[in-house]
Amino acid sequence: MSASQETLASSLQQTLSANAQERKQAEHFLASIEQTAHFVVPLLQLVSNQSTDANVRFAAALFFKNFVKRRWPQDENTEDTLLAEDRQAVKSEIVSLMITVPKNLQLQIGEAVSIIAENDFPMAWPELISDLVSKLSATDYHVNNGILQTAHTVFKGWRSEFRSDQLYTKINYVLNQFTEAYMQVFITTDKLIDEHAGNRAALQILLHSLMLLCQIYYDLNCQDLPPFFEDHMAEFMQTFHKYLVYMNPNAESGDDDVAGDLEEVKASICEIIELYAKRYEEDFKQLPQFVQTVWDMLTTVGASHKYDGVVSKGMAFLRTVVRNPRQRELFSSSESLTLICERIIIPNTVLPESDEELFEDDPIQFVRRDIEGSEAGSRREAAADLVRGLLEQFSAETTRVMSAYIQKGLEQYAANPAAHWRGKDVALFMVSSVAVVASVGSLGATQVNELVNVSDFFSSQIVQHLQDVGSDQQAPILKVDAIKYVNTFRSQLPRDLLAQALPLLGSHLGHPNPVVSTYAAIAIERLLVLKKDGALLFGPADVQPLAEGMLGHIFGILDGADSPQKLAENDYLMKTAMRIFLASRTNILPLAPAALGKLAAILGEVSKNPSNPRFSHFLFEAVGSLARFSCAADSSAIGQFEATLFPIFQMILQEDVAEFMPYVFQILAQLLSVHQASGRLPEAYVSLLPPLLQPTLWSAQGNIPALVRLLQSYLQIGGGQLAGEGQLQPILGVFQRLIASKANDHHGFNLLLAISQFTPAESLKQYLKAILTLCLNRLQSSRTAKFTRNFAHYVASVLCIDAQSEAGVNLFMDAMDSIQPNLFATVLQNIMLETISSVVGRVERKTTVVGFALLVASRRFQSSAGYKGLTGPVLQQLVAMLMDTTVKETKTLADRSIVDGSSAAASAAVADEDLDSLEIEDTGYQASFARLATLGDIKIDPCPQISDPALGLGQILKPVQAQIGDAVQHLPVEARQFVLQAIAQS
Repeated sequence: MSASQETLASSLQQTLSANAQERKQAEHFLASIEQTAHFVVPLLQLVSNQSTDANVRFAAALFFKNFVKRRWPQDENTEDTLLAEDRQAVKSEIVSLMITVPKNLQLQIGEAVSIIAENDFPMAWPELISDLVSKLSATDYHVNNGILQTAHTVFKGWRSEFRSDQLYTKINYVLNQFTEAYMQVFITTDKLIDEHAGNRAALQILLHSLMLLCQIYYDLNCQDLPPFFEDHMAEFMQTFHKYLVYMNPNAESGDDDVAGDLEEVKASICEIIELYAKRYEEDFKQLPQFVQTVWDMLTTVGASHKYDGVVSKGMAFLRTVVRNPRQRELFSSSESLTLICERIIIPNTVLPESDEELFEDDPIQFVRRDIEGSEAGSRREAAADLVRGLLEQFSAETTRVMSAYIQKGLEQYAANPAAHWRGKDVALFMVSSVAVVASVGSLGATQVNELVNVSDFFSSQIVQHLQDVGSDQQAPILKVDAIKYVNTFRSQLPRDLLAQALPLLGSHLGHPNPVVSTYAAIAIERLLVLKKDGALLFGPADVQPLAEGMLGHIFGILDGADSPQKLAENDYLMKTAMRIFLASRTNILPLAPAALGKLAAILGEVSKNPSNPRFSHFLFEAVGSLARFSCAADSSAIGQFEATLFPIFQMILQEDVAEFMPYVFQILAQLLSVHQASGRLPEAYVSLLPPLLQPTLWSAQGNIPALVRLLQSYLQIGGGQLAGEGQLQPILGVFQRLIASKANDHHGFNLLLAISQFTPAESLKQYLKAILTLCLNRLQSSRTAKFTRNFAHYVASVLCIDAQSEAGVNLFMDAMDSIQPNLFATVLQNIMLETISSVVGRVERKTTVVGFALLVASRRFQSSAGYKGLTGPVLQQLVAMLMDTTVKETKTLADRSIVDGSSAAASAAVADEDLDSLEIEDTGYQASFARLATLGDIKIDPCPQISDPALGLGQILKPVQAQIGDAVQHLPVEARQFVLQAIAQS
């Protein structure tokens, strides 16, 4: 092992240490050396070195995958920090690496291959497919499996891509080089499986190859039916059918809970035939044969978990066939419907014994798997989907048949609840399957079966399980079923029934079974965001009487955790606590001191070892919402929040808890904003500012959006104070750092906008030349559309300063002329004109119109020879922007869509109603930075006196109508009419 490999191995070993300080030191060291040239070569050598400790090899593979994620993608908005020779070294070695490393490392390296291929293949990696094909072996299936895994890794992304010429070019490139070799391996593999039918070890390798071949078959056919596969469909389908019915004890998984390669082969074949039934039905002549085969398979397959994938995919295939009106006759008879319900659907809705064990032994895992599903797929959900497919074609008949089974289960339970609770469990599940016609996650069922009265069923069969927390002790799963029923049909049940259910659900937060209490939390959280006719169904007055009890149960459960990891395990509970704060609004004030104490204790504990990002996010959202509404009700409450949270925040910053630091900066911004009325920065925040400007904090990408948002709050509260104390220069140093980066320049402009908005013009004046020089240098050296768009908006915001006196125009023009006389005329003509109309965001577009209109109308612009001839082009761009009525995304979203992270964009602060349906996915949540929606953005509007930009344009141009008349007359007809109408209406 070379010295560089030894250094890497030692550092990677330390990242696995139980000592947090040792881990952090190793992580910081690795982060620093990954910036050096040729770092990736010894890293790959370490992965491939068989003499290296297995844990270190895995850590190296994981680090390599994340390195590729961070450094490989290239576009105009990211710096390319990876040498071309290092890129080539990786591409020349990575296929061989995939062939030789163990399976657990292949998965990590495979993800890296996928990222590289997505960016480089085929244009910058044309040899990839020929390299793969050349390494295929007629005898060594260890090698073949590595190659097939690599190919599947490259191709599988096509499954979710939208059709495009670029995608089809890529697929055709692969088909031309890959299909003949692929088919030869397919045929050989089938032959070898027959030859080694009695050799379990050989079958394990060969069936894994067949599984990969099936997955690649799907990849290559997922977008369209290639002529090669159309021509050879009969051969492939014959082999697929062979393995769908293949039985061999030597080939089956020996673990009843884990699918083996044969089970995965059968599941993959079901996926393929479902694809063909859905997309290529006319060419799929073997469809009737496969329908019968899958039907027979589903009626005989065992109940073990290892068959879950086969069963789920098999039922998905039948559902696709059932939904096709052209195949209706296959299922149209009453006998067929009865048989499919009795032999396929009903058996697969019974709760498996293993799930009952999971319910007791690992409650949170039970909930997660039930809500999020498992990789293999849930038999129950697949059965429910099949029922819905039948309902599409045979609504009345299917409802009648299923109702008979439902009624039978309910009667059995009523006769002997202790003995037949499973019958009611199945019945309740089937009711939801039959009743739900359409649903979305945010609303539950949005359309129900007209033949099922969900309200009557709630009253007769559901509420009995919720009225007494102590009931159903022998079968708490029935309480879960009842709670899930309320959650599923929340948009369909009348308000009086939901109002009856809400306090009952609140009581069940205290149920001793974690699954029951967790589902109660999930249902409550969903009810508290439910709207009807645009208004929340349950307002603050409805929530207030229940809030204390519900929060008491939630914090009681969390208090019982015996470790930071266990505490953070149940993010559903923390999300519900957050929602209760949001739903209570200012009514939360009486409960705030106790709630704050609980949240602070939880934060202090989980910061010792952050383990669940979702729990952490909801925890900080809970802190933010509690602070927001408590301080809105009583501004003096800020003192308690600061006294309670500052020591914990100080510990997080001192211990460098990287996962929490962006959250801390955002909460600090929120707390600081409460002091806005005072007009001065509190001393505690003043003393905190110098450490916040240290480069080490800004070197972590996840910190940047949060720190910018915090500095915006500093400027909003005490911009004049900071300017007077000489603090603008170090803040502008941060701006200089940010705009030098393509990934972070928009954050730099967000900071700059706050400086322009919240500091005196005289203070800005002394720095404006330097600011503009930096921007112009960046425009010259590495211009991007994002940078130019943000620069145009910033220029407009300066032009809007003190609009009545033209102070902003003069301030800007003086600064530009001090760099070079008439420089802005050149920049405007060659760069800015084409960019003006690309500015996004309501306030941003208004600012741009007003700012550039002020420029055109200014005496200085009209009297300067350098700007002669630019009036018309500028007006034309402004009119083009105003006439574009398509909805423009916000600046935050536009910037976020280009780079990772979120932006504290200059737009209106989040309104209370925007928090009603807050979802983690809507906040820009990701591992490195998650924007807190409860914080909101700083409102930066340089021209608040103007609400309608078109009217503003007319008002600005009216006094100079005579001077600009000639330019207006030479505008295109539509633009001319727009300008004249705007002036006339002003």
